[in-house]
Amino acid sequence: MKRKFMMKSNKSLFSNLGWLFASLLTFHSIHNATAENWIQKADMPIPRLFFSVATTDSQLYTIGGMLAEPVDFVDAYDPDQDKWVEKARLPAARAGVVTCVVNGKIYAIGGWSAQSPALGSVEEYNPTTDTWTKKTDMPTPRSFFTATHVAGKIYAIGGVAQNVGPVLPNVEEYDPATDTWTEKTDMPTPRSGMAAVSIDGKIYLMGGVPAVQGPVLATVQEYDPSSDTWTEKTDMPTPRTALALGVVDGRIYAAGGTPVVQGPGLTTVEIYEPASDTWTEGPEMLTARVFLGVGTVANKIYAVGGVAEGLGPAILPNVEQFAPGGLSVAALHRFLTAWGKIKKTD
Repeated sequence: MKRKFMMKSNKSLFSNLGWLFASLLTFHSIHNATAENWIQKADMPIPRLFFSVATTDSQLYTIGGMLAEPVDFVDAYDPDQDKWVEKARLPAARAGVVTCVVNGKIYAIGGWSAQSPALGSVEEYNPTTDTWTKKTDMPTPRSFFTATHVAGKIYAIGGVAQNVGPVLPNVEEYDPATDTWTEKTDMPTPRSGMAAVSIDGKIYLMGGVPAVQGPVLATVQEYDPSSDTWTEKTDMPTPRTALALGVVDGRIYAAGGTPVVQGPGLTTVEIYEPASDTWTEGPEMLTARVFLGVGTVANKIYAVGGVAEGLGPAILPNVEQFAPGGLSVAALHRFLTAWGKIKKTD
């Protein structure tokens, strides 16, 4: 009898502990309901189109861009303070500039000016001294290209040399240590308007267009700088151009863009797992947009600026933050539903 009594008591105890845990989980969710959602942050001080975003030293920088004409503005966002601060301007105004960070320095590459539809200009920004230094030009002047870095080197990929095209397949590697450029194997699919990030020594290139007027692609290709080779990967669920990418915990977050050239922006966020070559749906941004910028600071993704549709007319100041990995209300609901089923079988 004693043994039977103890077994019944333990079952009741575990059941009560389970409901206590579920209650605590509910309390946690109430206080962290936005953990898997986007939240609004301080607006950009000067909204503009065709700017670039770079992150270093826990700061997010917006560089260059365009209003009525190309601008040289540089602003830094401090996520801890939720404030923006003006920084030293670019040596020359540029729109469509692309930035990469290597060893704490920001490299502003390419784009266009009022005098040229495509530039090869490279300038290095030192956040410590708030100064810019001229570097060796990129061999192929271009705009609407993308760039990312691997092992201390920057890879400039695709784009256009003229506003009307053609779209370029070129890949060029920049070594900041020697201030030199090297030609690499062309992309399998020439593209502009795409986005790229690097994970574990590989570059992932997503979306874009093979011609100035489309069609918009869902194409994903992986570039291995160590072997200078390209590999086809699983397409994005949603074809997009003028999108932006962020990386947290080895996952790529593809945000915004448009499925139609000069079409409406999307709130869409899709998550790519390079290890399994698979896609899942992510939480949508609060604001639909195209030509946005994305930066990652302290494992939080920041979606910055852009336009609602095509090339305007309204340029968005919106900054939104997303913290992947938090407990969502949906996840809590799934947990409590599963726990309720377990309770019924007790």
